[in-house]
Amino acid sequence: MIRLYNLKKVYRTDQVETIAIANANLRIDPGEFVAITGPSGSGKTTLLTILGLLDNPTEGQYYFLGEDVSKLSEKRRADLRRKNIGFVFQNFNLINQLTVYENIELPLLHIGVASLQRKQMVMAVMDKLRITTRRNHYPQQLSGGQQQRVAVARAVVGNQKLILADEPTGNLDSRNGEEVMELLGKLNEDGATVVMVTHSTEYASWANRIVQLFDGHVTNENILEGMRSVSELS
Repeated sequence: MIRLYNLKKVYRTDQVETIAIANANLRIDPGEFVAITGPSGSGKTTLLTILGLLDNPTEGQYYFLGEDVSKLSEKRRADLRRKNIGFVFQNFNLINQLTVYENIELPLLHIGVASLQRKQMVMAVMDKLRITTRRNHYPQQLSGGQQQRVAVARAVVGNQKLILADEPTGNLDSRNGEEVMELLGKLNEDGATVVMVTHSTEYASWANRIVQLFDGHVTNENILEGMRSVSELS
């Protein structure tokens, strides 16, 4: 699914050059759950924005679903992003003026899904994530854990192939954080590829592979014995 070859990202001003990603090589196959870890400023979020086609590398190549996306136009990248990638953010990024249903429906509107099909898809994902009773609520009426559940639903409503999660438990207490990890684990078991940035060693253990970054370099990759099964926790 993902292949990075000597990927480099440099931010430049008139006086300073900052290397955020330095000659990264990485392979992520369909169906993997990969945790990206490392200290603050190591390039984790920068790498995630490139994987999510929100930014272009300065040098190197990025192949997504077999296509070199490194030099694509913004229009083509946006099209690939909308149809294939779902995002889960630390701050939820829900729209306060929209209901739970409308927030989840939004990605389907952007890719032109017909009204009846949209309704079926939104209702199905709300049922799967157990938030149907909240469909007419607004984000400010929900707890942090409920808001992140809605954010996860929005990320997967279009059956996206790749889920990118940037510190998805960062604003949650341990109980709600564990619940969000269970959701991501279940989505991965159902076939989604999940790439998650996290500072937490505990949450990283949900992945089947940990990629460590330091000063923009991929310094280590650990293959875990296997992600903790959701069924083991029930």
